[in-house]
Amino acid sequence: MDLTVDHVPFAWHDLDEITGVFERLGLTPEYGGVHDNGVTHMSVLGFEDRSYVELIAERAPGEHDFWPEHIAADAGPAAWCIRVPDVVAECKRVLDRGHPVRGPLYGARERDDGSLAEWDRAEFGRPENRLALPFAIEDRTPLSYRVSPTPGMADGPLTGIAQVVIGVMDLEESIQTFRHLYRLPEPFRESVEGLGTVAAFPGQPLALAAPDGTEWLADRLDRLPEGPCAVLLGTEDLGAAADAFPLRGSKPWPVGRVAFFDDDRLGYRLGVVERPG
Repeated sequence: MDLTVDHVPFAWHDLDEITGVFERLGLTPEYGGVHDNGVTHMSVLGFEDRSYVELIAERAPGEHDFWPEHIAADAGPAAWCIRVPDVVAECKRVLDRGHPVRGPLYGARERDDGSLAEWDRAEFGRPENRLALPFAIEDRTPLSYRVSPTPGMADGPLTGIAQVVIGVMDLEESIQTFRHLYRLPEPFRESVEGLGTVAAFPGQPLALAAPDGTEWLADRLDRLPEGPCAVLLGTEDLGAAADAFPLRGSKPWPVGRVAFFDDDRLGYRLGVVERPG
């Protein structure tokens, strides 16, 4: 099945701080409002394909289940979400494949204009791999209530979220899990400096990375569960993207080439990938 990335939550302890980091890179998110838990709030970096990066942080002390461990650690990518036409049907499909399901769960966010964006979501997998697997979302209100292209993104060289990179300990086992659950093709593999051994599934917005002498990824997996470790924005022309944004030198990727944003705080957690036509 084809996966459609809806968004990637990018967790940070302070929303203004991480918004400033993105702005200095030429990426200007728009404030998206407060979640219905009353504790977390977010900003949106939206693209023409309606995928988006969700900068998320806590606005007040309190308990919530929106990745508090990742927020406290300034972890960046904390989870990933796919858009589905029928979340109940997706829950049944995942159950039939032998994976636990949590949901559907109601969610909402009050926008600055006072309107309410509403949706249903479902989480999949066991506690130890729940963040590695995507959660699914189905909108109750129009999708435009949650996301629209951020000004400056619609006519630029970035096309949306092209790949989510999942940090895993056992690459072969994770490959088999994703292939079974989503009927994916055999991935292409590449040793990528800074990320370790990467397996990317052709035609899909998903790659897996396992530490291979990569200290930061190994350290991340020691501190946090398996899950997204990097989000890659797509482009048809990596040179044009490098002219528009501060990117480090490009590297080979299993399919195409990749370059990461030049910011020490983000490291390898935000990049741009070019795929051959």
